[in-house]
Amino acid sequence: MKNIRFEFTCSRQVPLYAHLCNQYLNHDQLNITVGYQDQVYFIEAQGELKELESLADAIAQDFLISVWLTDSRISLIESRMGGHQLLPNAKVEQEFCQQCLPKFGDNQSPQFGDISLKCDCCQGETRLNEEHLGLSFADIASVADKLLTDGHALFPSNSPVTLSLSPLDSEGRDKLLVCNPNTLNAQFHLKDHQILALSSIEKPLITARPVSDHPKLNAPLYDICFAYNRGIVVLCEILRQRGVDWIYFNADNLDKPMVWIQSAWSKISSTAHEQQSWVVLEETPEPLHDEASFNGITASWKKGVISCKASATDDNRRDMTDAGICALNAGNLESGQFKNSAVIYFSQQHTGQILTQDRTQKSELFFSLPQLPSTGYEIYHQLEQSPQRSVVEKFKQKYPDDYLRLLDLNLAAPTDNLQSLWAISAIILGLSSKSLAKESLSDALISCAMAHRGSNSPRIDYPLTKGEAHRSLNWCKTLGSLISFRLADDRDAFKLAFGMQDSLADFLANWIEHLDLNVGVNSVVLAGSEFANEVLTQRLSLRLGKNFPLKVNHRLDLDGNNLAVGGLYLKKRR
Repeated sequence: MKNIRFEFTCSRQVPLYAHLCNQYLNHDQLNITVGYQDQVYFIEAQGELKELESLADAIAQDFLISVWLTDSRISLIESRMGGHQLLPNAKVEQEFCQQCLPKFGDNQSPQFGDISLKCDCCQGETRLNEEHLGLSFADIASVADKLLTDGHALFPSNSPVTLSLSPLDSEGRDKLLVCNPNTLNAQFHLKDHQILALSSIEKPLITARPVSDHPKLNAPLYDICFAYNRGIVVLCEILRQRGVDWIYFNADNLDKPMVWIQSAWSKISSTAHEQQSWVVLEETPEPLHDEASFNGITASWKKGVISCKASATDDNRRDMTDAGICALNAGNLESGQFKNSAVIYFSQQHTGQILTQDRTQKSELFFSLPQLPSTGYEIYHQLEQSPQRSVVEKFKQKYPDDYLRLLDLNLAAPTDNLQSLWAISAIILGLSSKSLAKESLSDALISCAMAHRGSNSPRIDYPLTKGEAHRSLNWCKTLGSLISFRLADDRDAFKLAFGMQDSLADFLANWIEHLDLNVGVNSVVLAGSEFANEVLTQRLSLRLGKNFPLKVNHRLDLDGNNLAVGGLYLKKRR
């Protein structure tokens, strides 16, 4: 007889795992105990080798990969930690699991297309979208017929899903629904962790770069996902049978794509539904405030538990310059160590900042990104008035088309972010994009940087300017440096786009080392939506991570509920 424990370590709570643990308590032959401790779900059992092998096979089949799963293992144990009590927070949100998906989602199954199919494991039929109740296979097949005949269709839903065979006229990055996962590697450059995320029970959106010279996919980046509810699963299987690998789609209630940072997935921001239904953090240090609001999210503390909910307004009217220090507080929550730390907070919504807290927890703003001009005319005018005038004039003469594109540029607010700098840089490098919109241009630069092979690149200059209160960036000199490199060698835009990211990572590492000498930095928190940029995140982790522990609180958003939670610890009167 042996005692063994099956462990699943997760960066966030996974309701399906709690639900499955509870179901295994009903196992007849083995004395099973379960538990959830320190972000680990576990099942313990005692039995003969053959019984335990059978149990291991069942658990391997049931515990599908979650996007929040960071580790799993089986170990021999001498004593148990679990019990026979049901685990809390076991309210499953998915409409299907490993047991029912092959029945209604496989065209070889006699029950194919029956989205109201009863499942004893996940009870997914009880969570069908209201608009999908009574939806038959014929109804779904007619949507597929319309899509293939007309090139576009609507899939019924509480928030209608727009489907198309060609790019939709929508702002922002195109979204693709993958119908045939087997062709994925022929369409996109994907790493193992991205493929696992797409296949996970949460079915998130992730950002991917298409293969070079793809006959149809000519945008720099796409947000892609697999079928995420029963109705869409059946639709995708019908389309796959008819030779469709992917379709364009859009829906109002979609999450933003997930971000891979510090070897785990994070959300940029959670949906309003998630804010209302999730306990965020337990056993936290007592905050300075019982409640704090930021960007329509209210965080509350009660008896050691922090929870978040969506709020219609920002009750505190908090100064948006507090975003960086709130992100620092939230990032330090897991360790409870707030002293001698720094945060690099780069956001598309709020001012990019670098802040520190010393040994007395006094915070100081070291760096803030400048507000860039919103029009190309003003950008060019300021470059022309700067010491970079001579290289700018040469740029105008050598690349007249790119000069005219720059004059046509109108950057949407806010512009005190890296995304705006990347957009201007994309034009300077002559990169093509579907529009002059900031996101489209920024995507072009990031995709170009991702395509660079190797780690060597020119060193783009990111000089600091010294203000009365803090430092900022001499952006004219940065762009002048980029123009100089393009004028010198116009053959490799990939190397220059990569150099923009790698050089910034190098400068950031140097600045943090300087701060370490002055105030003492024991760890650095990374936060903000700009870290969805895979190249910058990877280069910064490589350069800065050599000398400093980098922290990301994966239980919170990168740029959402973390700001409200961090506001609970803000040393300011409400």
